[in-house]
Amino acid sequence: MTLAFFVMTVSLSAQTDVKLIRKGNRNYKRSNYAEAEVNYKKALEARPNNANAQFNLGDALYAQGNYDGAYETFQKVLDMTPDAKLKSNAVFNMGNCLLAQDKFYDAFNIYKVSLKLNPDNADALYNLEYCRAHLVKSHIYIYKGVEHGSVEASEEVAFNGQKVTLSAQAEEGYALSKYIVVRADNTEVTVEVSGSSFIMPKFDVLVSAEFKQAHKISIEENIPHGTVMADKQMAVEGQQVVLSARPELNYMVDKYTVYKTGNRNDTIPVNDTVFTMPDFDVTVTATFRTALHVHVDATENGTIRLSDSLAVPGQNIGVIVTPNKGYQLADLRVVSDTDPTLSAPISDENVFQMLETDVTVKATFVEADRYYKVTPDTLIEGGHVLLDVSEATPRETVALRNAPEPGYKFKEYRITMDGDTSIHIQPLGNFFTMPDFDVVVSAVFEKNEDQNQDQQQQQQQQQQDQQDQQDQQDQQQQDQQQQNQQQQQQNQEMSKEDAQRMLDALENQEKKTMEKVNEQKIRTQPKRQSEKDW
Repeated sequence: MTLAFFVMTVSLSAQTDVKLIRKGNRNYKRSNYAEAEVNYKKALEARPNNANAQFNLGDALYAQGNYDGAYETFQKVLDMTPDAKLKSNAVFNMGNCLLAQDKFYDAFNIYKVSLKLNPDNADALYNLEYCRAHLVKSHIYIYKGVEHGSVEASEEVAFNGQKVTLSAQAEEGYALSKYIVVRADNTEVTVEVSGSSFIMPKFDVLVSAEFKQAHKISIEENIPHGTVMADKQMAVEGQQVVLSARPELNYMVDKYTVYKTGNRNDTIPVNDTVFTMPDFDVTVTATFRTALHVHVDATENGTIRLSDSLAVPGQNIGVIVTPNKGYQLADLRVVSDTDPTLSAPISDENVFQMLETDVTVKATFVEADRYYKVTPDTLIEGGHVLLDVSEATPRETVALRNAPEPGYKFKEYRITMDGDTSIHIQPLGNFFTMPDFDVVVSAVFEKNEDQNQDQQQQQQQQQQDQQDQQDQQDQQQQDQQQQNQQQQQQNQEMSKEDAQRMLDALENQEKKTMEKVNEQKIRTQPKRQSEKDW
């Protein structure tokens, strides 16, 4: 009797979100993926812990080509349900998001997790074998003739798509300038290094490094009201050095200064907290000033956060407004703590300039009577815009996120009135303040390399394709002579690689799946777990 009552209670309370999910499913089946996305988001607003709505939202994003957004959406399902089968399907679709971007190595490892959760997930096993067929293990060689230091790699061999981390040890008086990774049999073909890592290509690579004479970065002693730090103790000419500070209580940084050691008049430009290392030793200092406080008054039916809680007079302070569900902002004021009659004007974007005194931000919220749509632009070249909400109230703060595609980097957001692109909304970093009309959120992504690098990359791809064709021909000849021996060696390698992830019961399933693969063409698109009428 108790169980029946519990089920009925859930059914009545969940009636709204169930209807929305079914509406979303109908739109999905009609290929109205954007509308389905809106339906699923509204279902989640009605019941935020609805794992089925979350799952189907991931499908809708996937269908629109927003693979990064879909990946994050499926990932959230794991914290919303104890159902191992649903978790397995969510992880399986996370793998599909990676596979859609040809990230075979990452997808391979995701499918292994899906199989751990549900060994009977034949689709995950099938796609795992698809990824396995696209994985090539290549060698990482270290160049031993590096001058003034040495370099090491985290792996000796790696699969294509696998992240390889590099480390370097410089001789005394020298510092790392850059890592260099090239194709082992053709050093004109370079591999991009990001920070201290690179993604393994489908060929052997040679790793090297360049070291330059380093210069010392000193911190001035006895700086009043705080301490200063640099992210490096030594750096080579042209390297970026990032500064930080630890002010005393009620103080904040006023200005950083970098000068040639021994000559205070020879200063180096500092851009906010970053400077470029010159070809000589430098000393870093800073001045600190008394900070003014920005307080937030207690509020009901919503929350207020600040871009800064300590400020100097005239500094712009952004107010982040988050109403509770069903409420909207009614009033927002900034009042001096020493003179209640003195207030700071606040813009429609919820930004004000700091007064000469401490201030308090006061806000009131009322029941919402207006909602406006927030729609992401799905036709952006080079990336995607990610939004946490599909609608918002006037002056509500909306968070912005972005996901560049491989080879691109984020440049800027562009927010316009829905139906009139001549009306723009100014974003404030990764936020914007909702106006009293529907908006479309877009973004600009630019290529991450200059034109010469693009041409080099195309040339590299052509050379790689030619080499891959030659490798394939060589492989076919080798297969005819040593097919049994090669298969046995591959099985041994993979069993070592996967020793901790595959259950013993999967061996028979894997053989059956491979027989199926040999009889049919390899699937060119991953199977979706979707279109379910939850």
